[in-house]
Amino acid sequence: MKRRLILAATAVLALVSACSPAPTGTTTSSADTGVLRIGPLATLNLLTLNQADGGLAKEVEAAGGSVQWSPPFAAFAPAAQALTAGQIDLTSGSTTSLVTALETNPDLVAFAVEENDNDTQGIVAAPGKNIATLADLVGKTVAVNKGGTGEYLLLQALASAGIPADAVTRTYLSPQDAATAFSSGQVDAWATWDQYLAAAKTTEGAKVVALAKDVGAANRTIHVVSRAFLTAHPAQVAAVYRALQAEAAKAAADPDYLAAAYRAKGASDAVAAAIKAVRPPRIVPADATIQAEFAQVARFYQTSGLAPGLVDTSRSTVDATTLR
Repeated sequence: MKRRLILAATAVLALVSACSPAPTGTTTSSADTGVLRIGPLATLNLLTLNQADGGLAKEVEAAGGSVQWSPPFAAFAPAAQALTAGQIDLTSGSTTSLVTALETNPDLVAFAVEENDNDTQGIVAAPGKNIATLADLVGKTVAVNKGGTGEYLLLQALASAGIPADAVTRTYLSPQDAATAFSSGQVDAWATWDQYLAAAKTTEGAKVVALAKDVGAANRTIHVVSRAFLTAHPAQVAAVYRALQAEAAKAAADPDYLAAAYRAKGASDAVAAAIKAVRPPRIVPADATIQAEFAQVARFYQTSGLAPGLVDTSRSTVDATTLR
């Protein structure tokens, strides 16, 4: 059973294990050239699916620009560094990762949001740990990624249940290391997301303790552009938004669309089936509602000690449907 989880996790984590460094070459802004330099993440989302089928490039070209894709980034943090350094113009992340990045770069702007049923993030108990509820986590160890989705989800879950944060031991691990620790019983549970959640919850004997929707978590997959490129080429950003919407429509029309993409990347049939079982994301603009969610997460980061102070999110969104 342990070997099966490691193999399943290895297959889906292969999406991130071969991350290339930030692209070389010019580090000046491409705002004047009209070339949109995109830094995709290694994990699958509607942006990376657009790279595969070419729809995004066609939309941007119709808006008068062109697209250049960089090698994939393992996570939003290095992609945000590349945005700050002027090496790329657009990438993907999450609400929590953006809040963290805004501490050092206030000129990152979310323009599109992947809205789902808040069931793609969760806390899963490892086999044989006798954990069924959040209260059962007291005194236990939970694998999380430091300052990111996992840690935010765990702390939000504990707060929702009235459990002190220090009643549970957080073990800071990358998704790769967390998969190994989970399967070998070195941790009692794992707070995780997307394909990692699918791998964990399909493990024989594992139990889903809580999903994001159960604990009031507000952390979404988002697509982010530099303020410089947004200001210079709003029509191209609007074109990316339309391409993301078109990709979401494909996923909605074909129940096997996302699962097939994961299988093509090496995911097991069990993981692909778990991904297929949840409703695919829809694309919505980063409007006033999303801005309020960002502010809510920023306040939680401050009060929970995940950030040294209150991060200003007031300029971190733009409604792509208004761009021309």
